[in-house]
Amino acid sequence: MSSAKDQVGRLLALVPLIRRRGEIHVDEAAALLGVSPAQLVTDLRVLIFCGWPGWLPGDLIEVDLDALEPGGDGMIRIANADYLAAPLRLSRAEASALLVALQTLRSSAGEDVLPSIDRAVAKIEEAVGARPVASVAVRPGPQAATRATLEGAVRDRRQVGLRYLVASRDEVTERVVDPLGIVTDGGVDYLDAWCHRADDRRSFRLDRMLAVTVLDTPAADHDLAPLDLSEGIFRPAADLPLVTLRLAPAARWVAEYYPVESRAEGSDGALDVTLRVADEAWLQRLLLRLTPHVSVLAPDAYAAAYRQTVAEVRALYT
Repeated sequence: MSSAKDQVGRLLALVPLIRRRGEIHVDEAAALLGVSPAQLVTDLRVLIFCGWPGWLPGDLIEVDLDALEPGGDGMIRIANADYLAAPLRLSRAEASALLVALQTLRSSAGEDVLPSIDRAVAKIEEAVGARPVASVAVRPGPQAATRATLEGAVRDRRQVGLRYLVASRDEVTERVVDPLGIVTDGGVDYLDAWCHRADDRRSFRLDRMLAVTVLDTPAADHDLAPLDLSEGIFRPAADLPLVTLRLAPAARWVAEYYPVESRAEGSDGALDVTLRVADEAWLQRLLLRLTPHVSVLAPDAYAAAYRQTVAEVRALYT
């Protein structure tokens, strides 16, 4: 499975790699990027449409596709991508926006990433030289205090009591967890922990924690691998129920935003996707957001629940 988002990520990594190496065999590049050689050749056929605005032949990146055809030497070579090596020049507005964003990130970042943020701030300030750059002082928010408390619990190996808002059910729950660490995905901080209520590993958003209490009880040892965020924070279990949706063109973004098990092009630009559902309430909210650009193909129970939900919503306006 390869989404457009994955493809863009590979292209952003591939161009600097080739520029640094000069040329690289397709098998070696595919192994470095974790895809098949055939997928990488498909990516390169997209790359030839990338370049400077204007989109004339002289503006686009050139790829020696003949070398990748049967009988070719299999070496990836690109040209007309020199502008990618040009030093970054920031306008005053761009530099200001970056500095504000970094200061905001710094207010909630952990001690392990603070040096990296400070180096980035110093480089941006050096890049803009003596030109005045707008800045703001961002005060640490409640989430920064929560993060500091949780980092202390992880370091001291202590259990934590949580009052936690489960947004999908609009329910406040009480939990006791063994904290494993704090991770960030998509700009959102999560506590990776063993939840004694669920008797399983869970991820909790810091911004949905209503209260955090470090307990005297030592946290238990859990022989768990580091959390894999390569596919996002949501990791659908294989035993979760499946739903098949038909997405009209206006709703095709779902296939890029959520992990899907399969996809197939339908008629009139529609896309049929199958994805796993961890919470039916979440599914119903998603379907309401997508209405009228979605239909439930299977199972019948989800389709019936969707029709019932739509009828109830319509009744509010009649």
